[in-house]
Amino acid sequence: MGVFRVSGVSDECDKAAQVLKGFADKGKIPQEVIANAKGLAIFTAFRAGMYLAGTGGSGLVIARLHDGTWSPPCTFCVRSGGIGLVFGVDVYDCVCVLNTQAAVDAYTNPELNLGGGFALAAGPVGGTANSKEVKPVWTYTKSRGFYGGLTVDGTVIKERPDANADFYGSRVTTAQILKGEVAAQDGVSKWPAGAKKLTEVLKMIDGKGADAKVLQEISTGPTPGDLKE
Repeated sequence: MGVFRVSGVSDECDKAAQVLKGFADKGKIPQEVIANAKGLAIFTAFRAGMYLAGTGGSGLVIARLHDGTWSPPCTFCVRSGGIGLVFGVDVYDCVCVLNTQAAVDAYTNPELNLGGGFALAAGPVGGTANSKEVKPVWTYTKSRGFYGGLTVDGTVIKERPDANADFYGSRVTTAQILKGEVAAQDGVSKWPAGAKKLTEVLKMIDGKGADAKVLQEISTGPTPGDLKE
């Protein structure tokens, strides 16, 4: 299934832009949730098997910088295995809203087990954000077109240093990327051109005058988590 090919960072950015825009357009993630986030991890993965389930996929993580802008993206792959009632293949999209600096810093490790060091909880939807206790990580999932109800505890996130090096033109660490210390000019972190669509989606969500032409170029077709087969 070609959708699960581990892509380069530019492709991951396009996929993440489509997923995040889909969640935002449908009002599944309240705007204030993104506004208050310390970071975002966005990935698409699949579960396959019968009773003994395994998963695979890929995605990226970004962090909120001190000036309120977003860091450039850092890509990762997704792996896990465990017991579950899974028959055939189930595709899902996931947005992890990182609400604490510790949750963001966890992504600077070469390998991270989601739920292993901090609490995960389903994120608030609609206008309920202010009434829900803030957890280190809020998760938003979509599987075969249905939102919520999928746990990602135990999912293993592994960094992809070679892919990140290819994207930024040099060997850089995840910490450098998430601190905005790469692709910098005059002390200001610059996003590579390959991340333009994701940049504009984030501007749209932040209410900062996104480029409508770029937003229109983002696929309006189903994201992987909308797949029925």
